[in-house]
Amino acid sequence: MPLFTEINRLKADLDGLRPLAPEQEQRVLQKFRLEWNYNSNAIEGNSLTLGETRSLLLHGLTAAGKPMRDHLDIKGHNEAVLWLEDFVRDERPLTEQFIRGMHEVLLGEAYYTSAQTATGQPTRKMIVPGQYKQQPNNVLTATGEMFYFASPEDTPAQMRDLVDWYRQEETAPTMHPVALAAEFHYRFVRIHPFDDGNGRMSRLLMNLILLRHGYPMTVIKATDRNRYLAALSAADAGDPEPFLRFIIENVEAGLQLMIRAAKGESIDEPDDLDKKLALLKKQVLSREDAITNIWSKETQSEFYNLVFSFWQFDFTQQMERFYAFFLHNESAVGVHAEGIPEGIHGVSPQLAFDNEVLLKSAYIWFSLKEFRQLNNTFSLIVRLSFAFNKTGFIVSLLIGTLPLSTSDNEEPIFSSLYKSEYDHARIHDLNYQLANKVYDFIAAKVAEADTPPA
Repeated sequence: MPLFTEINRLKADLDGLRPLAPEQEQRVLQKFRLEWNYNSNAIEGNSLTLGETRSLLLHGLTAAGKPMRDHLDIKGHNEAVLWLEDFVRDERPLTEQFIRGMHEVLLGEAYYTSAQTATGQPTRKMIVPGQYKQQPNNVLTATGEMFYFASPEDTPAQMRDLVDWYRQEETAPTMHPVALAAEFHYRFVRIHPFDDGNGRMSRLLMNLILLRHGYPMTVIKATDRNRYLAALSAADAGDPEPFLRFIIENVEAGLQLMIRAAKGESIDEPDDLDKKLALLKKQVLSREDAITNIWSKETQSEFYNLVFSFWQFDFTQQMERFYAFFLHNESAVGVHAEGIPEGIHGVSPQLAFDNEVLLKSAYIWFSLKEFRQLNNTFSLIVRLSFAFNKTGFIVSLLIGTLPLSTSDNEEPIFSSLYKSEYDHARIHDLNYQLANKVYDFIAAKVAEADTPPA
């Protein structure tokens, strides 16, 4: 038959390369399982990405913020795949008991899910794994029409007929194995025997049939979901060929992958690297600790515009609240760069940051002189320092009295990578906290002066 010419050729090529080396076989089986677990669940709306599925199945890592039900569905599907592989190796006959048992492995414990009443009202129903449906599970199509599956009353008989038909076909074949697998998939979906998991079950059982006939696992990709559903709809309308062609296309892709593995070639598909790089980008470059900028003349100029100018303005406003307590008040900005060991004090900050010289540090300096208390006059120094390294900066605070002593150390209060934007509200809150530290320092000096000697 012309439909199966290419698939027969590929199957013969693969059979000629068998058996695969154990390492090659395990490598390709792992890829098939991961792709199958991810895509079959994604088709049904599971939110885990391929990378999150890999992390869950290979390393037991759950994805933050994703529903636990999605994790359980992936784990259950993986268990069902492994169960299916054992079943094929043991060459046991397909029975309704096995199908119900696989459904139980797939879904795990009983759970509730959202549903609709016959009148369209929202409700909840309990899903009991391994049990045929107890109420209708018809669906409303995109056109607003109701699509009817087998009724709960008719389901046991129709499932019995389906299994009997399949076993008769295995005994006296009239169909190509791939056509048999596609037909079984379609008939199973038309019955929709369970309250949940019918799509995943149909693809599991289709693969069971393919594996029994020596074909590799076949993965229907989530990106092909619309084509897949459209082909099933065409079969519902009396035209089964689009669905059969769709399944053949996917079986051929699986055969080609297995042949590459048998030849020791790369089993990464053309877009696999792009997918992995996109995932790596999401995992690394979207994190708070991702290094996206390094200290340069361009970064230096941006740093002034994005953060330093705001920080200077906002912190100055906080510090001006203390001016009334002192007779004289001064403020300035200073910078330190290579070749300027002592630094430059009182510079224009914008000019300093726009200069061709790459800065090592900068500081905002306040001198509050002669506290207005006759028996307790002192002068206060407050300095906010910015130290620049290759990938980020550190902000430190120094509060002390003149003359400064060696015990007056700077306290690191903030650090960050260089970013394309900064949280000004957070900087404002931090400056408010720093102003409170200045207050505490002054209040302590006042209390010290007011305390009589022992």
